[in-house]
Amino acid sequence: MDEPQRDEKMKPGDVDWSEMCSDAMRLILESLSIPDFHRASTVCSKWYSVSKSCVPGSRNRYPWLILIPEKFSDSKPSKKLFRKLSDTNSCRLCDPRNGKTYRTRYLGDQLSESRCIASYGNWLLMLNPSLDFYVLNVFTGERINLPSLSLRGKVSFERKDDGGFFLEHSWFDRETIINRYIETAVLWIDEKTKDFVVSWIYNDQYLFSYKKGDDPWWHLEDTKCLAMAYKDQKLCVYTSNHHIKILDYSGDIPEEIIEENPYLNHPFYYDPQPWEYIWQRRLVITTSGDVLIILSLKKTLENEEKRLFYIFKMNLQGDEWERVDSLGNEMLVFGDGYTLAVAPAKEDVRGGVIYFVADDVWPPHTNKLLESSTGAFDLATTEISWSLHYCYFSNIRWFVPGSDKQ
Repeated sequence: MDEPQRDEKMKPGDVDWSEMCSDAMRLILESLSIPDFHRASTVCSKWYSVSKSCVPGSRNRYPWLILIPEKFSDSKPSKKLFRKLSDTNSCRLCDPRNGKTYRTRYLGDQLSESRCIASYGNWLLMLNPSLDFYVLNVFTGERINLPSLSLRGKVSFERKDDGGFFLEHSWFDRETIINRYIETAVLWIDEKTKDFVVSWIYNDQYLFSYKKGDDPWWHLEDTKCLAMAYKDQKLCVYTSNHHIKILDYSGDIPEEIIEENPYLNHPFYYDPQPWEYIWQRRLVITTSGDVLIILSLKKTLENEEKRLFYIFKMNLQGDEWERVDSLGNEMLVFGDGYTLAVAPAKEDVRGGVIYFVADDVWPPHTNKLLESSTGAFDLATTEISWSLHYCYFSNIRWFVPGSDKQ
């Protein structure tokens, strides 16, 4: 965003908003919604300057929807109309609380070819077909390109002739990295300093990670990973043998925490009832630092299907995993790995809600819910409220604008 210039032509009696003290400007800016924040930052050069030291949307945060356009094939004439109606270089942002929809600015020519695999605040972790990762701010368009895949250790990345990559175990043992097998990832970024951490899991086995300033990428060896969550310079990893490892990112390289890991010797097991079918597992870290395991499952009783979410928390006194029925005043986005505290005064934004997209729950047997792309699960009632969105936006996600730094 270019720095705005102040209009010098003022009428008698006009208020010169540029003369307001910086502290007052900061209070006003941080109380605004995300779109209003960016509009207010263009009032004049002083407002713009103060806005650079603010964190937009840091108060009363709640999930929004982002709709990322899909790239359509020219071979399908019916798709051409949808492509003309949509802008493949920008996204739509839906504010469910105010019922408003916004279109972002230009976010890059490759936007419709890329997938969003994680989000944190105003930032998205994007992956394009060439296996290039980048971090993107949906409001400002700022982009941080991550380095090309390179690795040292027991496995390594080797570029193919077609531009893709092999995951090489030895000179005679290699496998092609397939884009769609990268489904689980986490992103953390500091809104002001732009320090960041990115981790992703390939094919439910290999964990790769990159922290700003690293060279090259880092690999957690000999660990098959199913889910993970990041908070306070620690990455919690849920492994295929149902244990939780904790990695410390405060140093130059990630190091596993052994003695101070309360979950290390307490694997998580849940035996579903004959009428329960587990679909996905997620790891979540609450605002207080507790680690939760969330199961997305389907229950079938008397020919009636119901999609549910079960929450499990370690009883540190009894050293056992227990099922809990509440998140208190917190909410979570199923794919993001952390909870969000809800301001008590906000009646229209409630805690105890899990926000999810269609892929997070067991697929229906009929096409009844095919147009229902997102939903919210109320833990108190165990009911789901679905929402409908345009079919030509195939990459739909919940994200939580703002920053966790108040």
